[in-house]
Amino acid sequence: MSSFTRTSLRIVLDQDIPGAAEIFSALGTIIAVPGHEIDAHVVKNADVLIVRSITKVDETLLEGSSVGFVGTATAGTDHLDIGFLSASGIEWASAPGANAESVVEYVMASIAVIARRRATGWQGKTLGIIGCGHVGERLATRAEAAGMRVLRNDPPRADKEDGGAFMDLYRMLPLCDIVSLHVPLDRSSSHPTVYLMDLKAFGLVRSGAWVIQSSRGGTMDEHRAVQARRSGHLGALVLDVFEGEPQPDPVSVDTADLATGHIAGYSRDAKRNGLLMIRDAVMRYLKSGQTRCPAEDSLIGVLTRPLDQDGRPMGIDHPSWLDRVLRQVIDIPSDDARFRAVVASPDPVRGFHTYRAGYPARYSWSRYAAWSGATAEETTLLEALGFRPFT
Repeated sequence: MSSFTRTSLRIVLDQDIPGAAEIFSALGTIIAVPGHEIDAHVVKNADVLIVRSITKVDETLLEGSSVGFVGTATAGTDHLDIGFLSASGIEWASAPGANAESVVEYVMASIAVIARRRATGWQGKTLGIIGCGHVGERLATRAEAAGMRVLRNDPPRADKEDGGAFMDLYRMLPLCDIVSLHVPLDRSSSHPTVYLMDLKAFGLVRSGAWVIQSSRGGTMDEHRAVQARRSGHLGALVLDVFEGEPQPDPVSVDTADLATGHIAGYSRDAKRNGLLMIRDAVMRYLKSGQTRCPAEDSLIGVLTRPLDQDGRPMGIDHPSWLDRVLRQVIDIPSDDARFRAVVASPDPVRGFHTYRAGYPARYSWSRYAAWSGATAEETTLLEALGFRPFT
């Protein structure tokens, strides 16, 4: 690949990936196109294609093109026809783990919102995590540090590691106050995940439990989830991914306590991390010795101490304390309100794409510091959640 030059390499990329043009412009000529408009005509003369999950990359898109490398700035790869890419000699790369912290933060913030709405604490609750990979294991660590009990379900890891660290799904579900899914959409392995959460699973979920779905549409039977929530069997339902994307079922959205449009992993830091991973993969493909772009870790801001209605500092045991803290850095109820308007609009598909492309800037919690004068107890918890101490 050393025959490529800065002016000859043609890179088609999704224009709605923040920072992509800046990061890849040093490698070649950029052709930036909305992800849902990337088609066979657009990629015909491209050498490199950079996408996210909105673009289906398969024979229909690439047959007859000059594309030799495909990169997706996402952890998931179900939008890539990997069999076709491999058979065609097209190299590819994804970004596993790049958005893990962002998804963990979304889940913790969702728990905080529901806890406030239910006027209950989060510490001491049992969190069942289905899928303990990049995201699930980080969530387990964060939740345990924040005072939750964690149960893990991950059959592929149980097969390879100490099986005692993991529980059978059907044994775990009745024990959980909260259940969070973090599995890929897998149809063909020895542990398929299609409709992993099905009628039987929802029947075993503890009455009143909260279920959070931020993995992949199709890993949960939304119809059964809606039934369980409407019957009152589930105490709360949070949906960030949908089987019908980019046209989610309005009934699922209407039923969910929180509904957002596949943005759990959408922090700016997650996107940049993913892009840097793909840029490194492109450089390996090109056998380039160019200098890597550094990750950003500068301080964005300082948190404000949460106060009650009388202006007095809240204790960390207050049901609204966590939500008041986290709403300063991630406002899921606002994301939810915008998404519901999109789904109810005359053109929900276009609205879905616009919602994701125009998602407000959000940064990793590690870019924020605790407030001055935070107590030792507050500082310990805030650091466990991923914030910096005040300096």
